[in-house]
Amino acid sequence: MSSGIPPGDGGGDESLLSTTSPAYWQRLKVLVVDDHPAYCLLMGGILNQLGLGHEVCRDGRAALAAMDVQHFDLILTDCQMPVVDGYAMTREIRCREREALSARIPIIALTSNLGPNEARLCLEAGMDAWLIKPLTFAQLRNVLVYWLADADVRVPKQGGEAHARVVQKRGWPTRAVLVQMFGGNEVVESMLRSLVHEAQQDLRALSSAMVRLDGVATSQHLHRLIGSVAFLGVTSMEKRGIRLMTVVSIDGVALHARALVQLRQDLVRYLAYLSTL
Repeated sequence: MSSGIPPGDGGGDESLLSTTSPAYWQRLKVLVVDDHPAYCLLMGGILNQLGLGHEVCRDGRAALAAMDVQHFDLILTDCQMPVVDGYAMTREIRCREREALSARIPIIALTSNLGPNEARLCLEAGMDAWLIKPLTFAQLRNVLVYWLADADVRVPKQGGEAHARVVQKRGWPTRAVLVQMFGGNEVVESMLRSLVHEAQQDLRALSSAMVRLDGVATSQHLHRLIGSVAFLGVTSMEKRGIRLMTVVSIDGVALHARALVQLRQDLVRYLAYLSTL
């Protein structure tokens, strides 16, 4: 089972197995996209138990139409469906997000088989994580806990459009701390502009290397990104990155694709935060 819980970040934490849910989940809505009626009933039942609102669509075209008229905080989608499959639907959603400069919606793939080719297709389409069918209550809740962690700060605007408010996390530097470290506002401004620009280029290159399942290039670009993180003292992501560089160089990309996607997403959030300083 692939989930949204990063290695070493609480995957075995018993608190994640609780049936209680964060209070803000009552304000959220999940879109379930699957052509199998029984599976839609199962997913809907679990989401109801978790206090999450949801809507069910039987194919990607219907899901895209639903997104035209309402906001969703997360999408759970089958990969193989008639009319428009999960991969094509995800590509269209990511295209819309880029054009509208809107917040990225977490998209979790549901699949009965995950080999190297399936992992590549998920990454290439823009999916964030995946779950292997059949899944349990605890498995789905664990994934939702991770991927909905920031959903309470994505505020819907009138008309269904959403934007993201970037939130500082523990261990992330403040501007005041950076000014104290580097000696002045102008130095910090120039340094941050350069760091964010270079890191964004490396993120694009990292994504391309992951899609190609190129372990050497993935490790190289991850090394550069982790160097940027370490420069500002964010040790938690640095440790995850160093571990991933080691295992990817040995095992390749496919076996560690989930962890790579999760670290990349955290790096995107971190760079978005730095851009606001």
